[in-house]
Amino acid sequence: MKLFRFQYSCYARYVQAAFDLSGVDYALVDVPFGDRNELARITGGYVQVPVVVRDDASVLLDSRHILRTLVREDARFSALVPASDAGPIWAYADWAGTVLEDTAFRLATPALKERFATPFERALFVFVKERKYGTGCVDEWEKKSDELFARLEQLLEPSAETLRTRPFLFGKRPTLADAALYGQFAMLDMGVPDRVSALPSELLSWKNRLEQKLGPPPYGRPARAHRARAAIQSAHDEIARATRRATIEQIVIRTDVHERSCPSEAELDSARGLVGDRWGSGSGDTVNQITLMDARVAEAIGTREEWCLFGDNLLVDFDLSELSLRAGDRVRVGEALIEITDKPHLGCRKFAARFGHDALLWVNDKQQRSMRRRGIHARVIEAGRVRVGDTLAKLGEPE
Repeated sequence: MKLFRFQYSCYARYVQAAFDLSGVDYALVDVPFGDRNELARITGGYVQVPVVVRDDASVLLDSRHILRTLVREDARFSALVPASDAGPIWAYADWAGTVLEDTAFRLATPALKERFATPFERALFVFVKERKYGTGCVDEWEKKSDELFARLEQLLEPSAETLRTRPFLFGKRPTLADAALYGQFAMLDMGVPDRVSALPSELLSWKNRLEQKLGPPPYGRPARAHRARAAIQSAHDEIARATRRATIEQIVIRTDVHERSCPSEAELDSARGLVGDRWGSGSGDTVNQITLMDARVAEAIGTREEWCLFGDNLLVDFDLSELSLRAGDRVRVGEALIEITDKPHLGCRKFAARFGHDALLWVNDKQQRSMRRRGIHARVIEAGRVRVGDTLAKLGEPE
């Protein structure tokens, strides 16, 4: 079978979770948001997701119809809806896809808009929402994010109460209800991961248990231990007392998805970024050509052996705050010269998966955004070698 999806779609992720829980073999196809020709060809003109193409070439549309059909006809899916609880399981799944989704998608949408690679896709995404909900709706939802989150917490409170007494919504094993709820969490994770991290611990523990059932860790290996927010702050306060060294502490090359290399030296190139890094195989937009993270922040969150999991190219003992560096400022790094860009760098769902929800909340703290705890983006202006131990100096200041 093939499952066609948008990665952020709560309905597609609901079906995907059901596929993973059922143990069926399937191919996942990510549909470009701005190019749905293949989807239209397969379906005869339907351009929404999810779409499932079965082994006999028959096509299933709409998440509820897809899963109703598969539960009725395939024993592997039937196991997700035990007959003794079929009514409440379907009722919960329908509630998650209607009542809960109505709040969750409004909360996630403003940030999801920024994930699209092209101006056309961003404009199309907003147009689709505004055509249904009115001009300016996305901006309005962003303004009401705190109100929407409070509503989300209220809606999820009974589920959290249930999960205090059992590992999954209907007992010891996940059901289709868990898949439906996870679809909403997957969408929220894509848009507002720090909001997810602020949800009750019962829901976060459930999410972790379910993800273990869905397959290998989706974002590579996590840190061996996740530190509490208070412990992170305490460690950072202690580390901050030392004098800045203004040096490169670690170089990280992302050689492949979830794969890292930490050489003692590397090459920064104006066309390729950090030579060998995965950025070179992407869009080529130099606004995020390389990333830097304060090594003191990294040390407060994880052990040095785990710094590579952050995914930032240069871990530096250097002040990256807005008070120290502004967009357009240039910094000599070893033999190379870089320029700070204005693209924000915030913790995401991958960060939470690797270092924990408390770490994500700490780096994304709105009151501390000017400190740029998660780091900064930069582009390479002059190529050159960089080595662990090399110094950094802002142009215009004594080196």
